[in-house]
Amino acid sequence: MGNAPLYLRIASEVEAEIRSGRLRAGEKIDSERALAEKLGVSRMTARQAIQHLSQKGLLETRSGQGTFVGQPRIEQRLETLAGFTEEMARQGRQASSVVISSETLSPDETCRLALGLGRARRVHRLVRVRLVDETAVALENTEIAADRAPGLLELANFGHASLYQILRSEFGLIPTRAEQSLTASIADGQTARTLHTEVGAPVLKLTRLTRDQNGKALEFVRSVYRGDFFVMKINLSIGAANPS
Repeated sequence: MGNAPLYLRIASEVEAEIRSGRLRAGEKIDSERALAEKLGVSRMTARQAIQHLSQKGLLETRSGQGTFVGQPRIEQRLETLAGFTEEMARQGRQASSVVISSETLSPDETCRLALGLGRARRVHRLVRVRLVDETAVALENTEIAADRAPGLLELANFGHASLYQILRSEFGLIPTRAEQSLTASIADGQTARTLHTEVGAPVLKLTRLTRDQNGKALEFVRSVYRGDFFVMKINLSIGAANPS
């Protein structure tokens, strides 16, 4: 950072304090005036540093209250398929779940068509509130054809166990690829109560159809994520054709 602009060097120092835990989520930091005086820089430089960290989700400015350390965002990679538990572990976060319902029943029409099921077939439906570091961040509805994984719901406590791990170890079903869509929305009353947020707060609605190692539809997921906790990332490369 030696040749970086001064505001980036300041931002890097503040970020290091946040990452190390010396500055904790929800803690108020110095105002831009106080930060400028303490570091001997202009208010403009201090403002740029704060804005840079706010854009990264590390700080948040509350009108009339000041600037606070934000809740660290959860990075969701869109080009790789991983179970929620495994993905949080990769990021060094503690994942757990609260099981809202766990039952075997007839699917609704949307699920039936997605999984390609006949009208007589049933699904295991698992509805969970997903927690990261003990904070509710998502409401997830997962459905799997019951005859592909007999007795699945009795095999583990899915408040802590990884569904993907159980599918692999007990049934030889390996989630391999998926088709996924995201839609921006706002929290209704039930979602707000479940995820401990406000009615009208931004959320992301995710729908995913997962296929196994043989290309056969395996899992249909409908989830709602708190918009203030997640950042969705994907790596892009230019296609074979030259851009116009």
